[in-house]
Amino acid sequence: MLLKTRVQEPDGDPAQDSRPLWLLLCRGTSVVGHAGQNVTLSCKYDKSYGLLSACWSRGQIPMSGCGQQLIATDGHAVKEETRASSRYQLLGRLDEGDVSLTILSVTELDAGHYGCRVEIPGWFNDNKYHFNLSVLTGESFSDHHSQA
Repeated sequence: MLLKTRVQEPDGDPAQDSRPLWLLLCRGTSVVGHAGQNVTLSCKYDKSYGLLSACWSRGQIPMSGCGQQLIATDGHAVKEETRASSRYQLLGRLDEGDVSLTILSVTELDAGHYGCRVEIPGWFNDNKYHFNLSVLTGESFSDHHSQA
């Protein structure tokens, strides 16, 4: 969602200040998975800067780094020391900028917020992608499909 508002100087009249301020509100992408199946959260970048480092985290993405990091790449390969579980896989083509996260055999405990950060060179240039994963169990999965 993109909002346009006006900047007001501390002692200024907002009607006289016509500078626009754009705010980007990121709610993220909702993804629904079924317990026991694999789920992929898509994260890709344009390779115009070359191969880039990226990381995935649980929860909101902090100002820098990945907070509750799940897995990371140096642009060429997964940094194995960063992998929180063998269930977290980057199965896309890293050399093509595909750093999508696949969670193998999801459970209800996997439901929640996830974030992907692609580290773009320079200050405050990183791309951030937010996801909200819902996991349906056998019963809720059947209810979900019968309502569709």
